[in-house]
Amino acid sequence: MRIFSPRTVVISSGFFTCALMVYIALMLLSADISESQRRYAHNTISLTQTVIYDSLQALDDLEKLDINDCSEASLTKMRQTVYLSSYIRDVGLLEDDHLLCTSVGGLLEEPVALDPPSFSTSLGFDIWLNTQLIIFDYLHSGVVIRRGDFNVVIDNSTFAPLEYGDNQWELVSNRRENAIHLTGTQGIYKDTDTLVYEEVTDNYHYFHSCSENYDFCIALSLYNYTLIKNKTWFLFFSLMFSLAFGILASICSETLFKRHSSTNARLRRGLRKKHFYYQIQPLVDLKTKRVIGGEVLARFKDPLGELYPDQFIGEIRALKLTWPFTLLVMKNALKDLQASGVIQSDCKISFNIFPNDVENNNINELKNLQEVKDFAGNITLEITEDLQLDSLVANQNINQVIKQGFEVAIDDFGTGYSNLAQLKNFRCQYLKIDKSFVFDLEAGSIRSSLVPHMVDIAHKSDLKVIAEGIENIMQSKVLEDLGVEYGQGWMFGKPMPVKQFIEAYQRTNKPE
Repeated sequence: MRIFSPRTVVISSGFFTCALMVYIALMLLSADISESQRRYAHNTISLTQTVIYDSLQALDDLEKLDINDCSEASLTKMRQTVYLSSYIRDVGLLEDDHLLCTSVGGLLEEPVALDPPSFSTSLGFDIWLNTQLIIFDYLHSGVVIRRGDFNVVIDNSTFAPLEYGDNQWELVSNRRENAIHLTGTQGIYKDTDTLVYEEVTDNYHYFHSCSENYDFCIALSLYNYTLIKNKTWFLFFSLMFSLAFGILASICSETLFKRHSSTNARLRRGLRKKHFYYQIQPLVDLKTKRVIGGEVLARFKDPLGELYPDQFIGEIRALKLTWPFTLLVMKNALKDLQASGVIQSDCKISFNIFPNDVENNNINELKNLQEVKDFAGNITLEITEDLQLDSLVANQNINQVIKQGFEVAIDDFGTGYSNLAQLKNFRCQYLKIDKSFVFDLEAGSIRSSLVPHMVDIAHKSDLKVIAEGIENIMQSKVLEDLGVEYGQGWMFGKPMPVKQFIEAYQRTNKPE
């Protein structure tokens, strides 16, 4: 039983693929955001640590130079320090928290008192951020670092290469238990016990990294609504690509489903997974109405549903799988019938054989099948009239299996390719009149007038006659009066499972 229709599967696969591609696009975007935040933080930490290290080295060198005044010699030494540094733009000499002179401005007219630092580090140096610079008449600002009696000035342009994309960011001092805001958007930083921390939620991406050497951290946060606002085109193209991919997936899944559900594919799988099964239509003695055997008819059912014989017989032949198909049906039927323990020696069980398996002499393998050896009844091979059987090789092969103990019936006699000479060449035992002739008996048509001639031909050839398609008493009576020995049709029973056939067989074959 199908749970989902093919159309549902195809549409669902398209929607699923589209949703999957959107999810992948969002995951890639999320990963890119996280990677960008790590990169921004790393660049900030790396550059800031380098600037601080360079500044502290310069301050240590200045302390060793024995500079105690603002003489020209002292200013020259201070200017040499600026020249040798990659980041320092000015050096100042301090006394009692007052700036006395600078390497750029020289001796100040009056000492300038220092404002409290932005933060003091555990390593003994102070930092002022965005401090208005005296040498530019307070029109420009920079970063000032002090240790001991000297300070150095770092131009803000040093940090210009740092970028944070669409992120909000905050620089904090984390020397104390509570982080101190230094610059950026206040409130971004989340105080944790780790140097590196990342948090991704449905609303935002957050990342912070703290310096291992100095007391500061950089935190970045990007809210998803900002992302949607600034990444509209990316999201639009991602959605369009996902839709296109979903449509392509639907087309591919529909193609694969059609291939999977094609008759050819189903039949190939059916042989491997034993989706073929059989039913048996009773064969009756028209005089005694006793069930003397039955015709084994193949059926097919898989998870996709049933296939009727007229849907799969021709395909089996086209796929050149006739012999594996015949063996599967024959082995299963003979095994089940013999296992019932009620089959008598005169029970006739017939199987349809493809003409190409006759000409290829595949039928010669039957004598070696264990199921054939174990079967107590008689096995009849029904062979449909066909041009292939008009060859010397086919005649020899049929006569060979007859010698091996099998009985042979010419099936559907009077339809398609007909050759009366075959009746003599095969030395077969039965001739089966096609049901189309039996249907016309009541109408008295021209076709029905041929039945007596067929019966006469068969009897003159020492063949017994089986009539197919008997549906009522009148047809049965006419055929019996014509001398037809056996019949099958819905009057005596439709094709049925083996259990029901065994019950019908036992009812009419009770011991006297």
